Amino acid sequence: MEKLKQIKCVRLLFGCLLLAVFSFSSCQDKVDESDIFTFMGETAFSYLQNNEDYTDFAYILSRVKLSKKSESELSQLLSARGNYTVFAPTNKAIRHYLDSIYETPNFDITLISDSIADYIARNSIIDNGDNEAYQTTDFQIGALEKTNMDDRYITIEYDTIANGKLAIIVNTRSRIVQGDIEVINGYIHGLDAVLELSRATLPSLIQQADNLHIFYELLRTTGWADSMKRVRDEDYEENHPEWGRDLNGNLSVRNPEHRYYGYTIFVETDSIFNEKWGIPMPVLANGILQNSAEIMEAIKQRCEAEYPDATNQDITNVDNAINRFVAYHLIPARITWDRLVFHHIELGYAYSMPDQLSINCFEYYETMGSTRRLLKITEGKTTEGKRINRHCTYNLKDYSEKEVDRPGILISNTNGSNLNNSTNGFYYPIDDILVYDEDVPGVVLNERIRWDISSLLSELITNGYRAIFDAGQHPFPKGYFERLTFTDETRCVYLPYQTGASQSNYQADEFNMRGQYDLTFRLPPVPYEGTWELRFSASSNPGFGMAQFYFGTNPKNLIAVGLPVDLRLATSSTAIGYRADTEDEDHNEQNDKDMRNRGYMKPPMHDGISRQGAVVTEPMRNSTTYAGYLRLRKIIWTGNVKPSDVLYVRVKSVLENANACFLLDLMEWCPKSVYNGPEGEDKW
Repeated sequence: MEKLKQIKCVRLLFGCLLLAVFSFSSCQDKVDESDIFTFMGETAFSYLQNNEDYTDFAYILSRVKLSKKSESELSQLLSARGNYTVFAPTNKAIRHYLDSIYETPNFDITLISDSIADYIARNSIIDNGDNEAYQTTDFQIGALEKTNMDDRYITIEYDTIANGKLAIIVNTRSRIVQGDIEVINGYIHGLDAVLELSRATLPSLIQQADNLHIFYELLRTTGWADSMKRVRDEDYEENHPEWGRDLNGNLSVRNPEHRYYGYTIFVETDSIFNEKWGIPMPVLANGILQNSAEIMEAIKQRCEAEYPDATNQDITNVDNAINRFVAYHLIPARITWDRLVFHHIELGYAYSMPDQLSINCFEYYETMGSTRRLLKITEGKTTEGKRINRHCTYNLKDYSEKEVDRPGILISNTNGSNLNNSTNGFYYPIDDILVYDEDVPGVVLNERIRWDISSLLSELITNGYRAIFDAGQHPFPKGYFERLTFTDETRCVYLPYQTGASQSNYQADEFNMRGQYDLTFRLPPVPYEGTWELRFSASSNPGFGMAQFYFGTNPKNLIAVGLPVDLRLATSSTAIGYRADTEDEDHNEQNDKDMRNRGYMKPPMHDGISRQGAVVTEPMRNSTTYAGYLRLRKIIWTGNVKPSDVLYVRVKSVLENANACFLLDLMEWCPKSVYNGPEGEDKW
């Protein structure tokens, strides 16, 4: 910090004022020369240029333009004010990389192609915007929140090296050899190898792995490999509105610049297939699989036993047993490792200490394929990692695991020396065969199933907006989401509260739908046929309006259910009847019953009120901080549902109020066996 003090003194001495960050025109990008540092102190670029270990990287930065339409180089960007995280390969690392790809010893760096220079430079730089650049103390296993200049995630893991020292590994193959080099406009982390990011699509990256020959053969023969090659919506790229409206209706906030497609795949390695199912190990000749027919026949027998009703013999048909097996491994969203299960404000957790987990958290994902199925991932302090389709009973006093009768399949964040971060998604190895056996819907998913709305929007996840550490407003234009549609009169603004703001929202975020709103939401499936209760969050706020709910299978002709819901009512009103919990459990249970009779439920106990990174102790269910503005649960509809049913909910404002608001926060499917079971539904 002494260096920062010196810099401040220099600023005062010379009276240097920094002007605008960037100046953009409609036709080209250019670094504003008034933004270049002119006072004493090292910028990221000057440090690299003046340090004998990084001169080659500095040269590359001077070769690469900001964009195709730019007049400025990246060297100018890193000479300007801002907050940049730079993963700088040493001269030795760059020489080794260039010698290997050009197959020429002591390759002349001045002959480097523009594409290779662009690849090295863009992969290495993160623009942290208004936030501080990343220090090594900010790192945790998984992807950094901000993407690099190629809109790709940089991943972090840890390993031990000589003398038992802990090493930070970046993108599987690069080790930080000199960390936290502080410069005026960010931090530099020196690497022993050029930071590599595959430009292959996810199926192609799996094809390149040395231990995934069987799984790639399954992707290829079923046709799923061809279904996961999309990277970016080029129509959106050219035609989307640049500006969106904020909460007040002002056209003042930028819409997302891109609309990327993404995928996540859980993969069994060749050895897992061999160990668990007895599938023959791959035989290769010149990299070509020689015993494909033998492998596929063994897979077919296993899959037909697991999916006896999938009788179509065409392997590319979704009703084929092998096809159905593969589809259950696929999620249509690019999910980073640390966001497979979301942790932020569950009771007992402090997000400033992310490695110290507390109670179990869950995410439910709808997998690909025409057969609608859910996959559950669980993680908590006793799960020993992220687990697929784990099941246990809980101690309802503190929500600790009581008895684990199904441990679940363990997910790995890396695949040895193989890259698992593709241009359009991630794959994660698993330690057992993933099948949708009868106990998945009948046991694992025979429970109340709760989603944060943002976890259901693939585009939000893929494009890096879900739970972003940014306190700003994030508008989305009509047509951005496939699952959520809305009219021109509706303003859709995503509000993350991850930076410490205290809100009574589940998982500390919300979608704020404003204006004369009229929105339609496609619901996720239920796991089995039966009587299910559908619930949505219903905020209590005098500034909100009244909403009519509609429900059905035809999104263009949904039927109104119930009377309009008045979101302005106080929680204590006779129409709701909320009473805070006391030490008298009989009182609490009776109040729960009374509220249910009126179609309401208290917020869940699981999440609490943010304490800005300190341990969460105040539950949403009985918050005193937000006693007048609780996010209650409203029972929208009850009836018989089948897994194959594609159902929609429409929410429409019934007030003539251009500033009316509806909050999308959480939703639940709850089976009758839970809400009307012998033990009753828990408060968590």
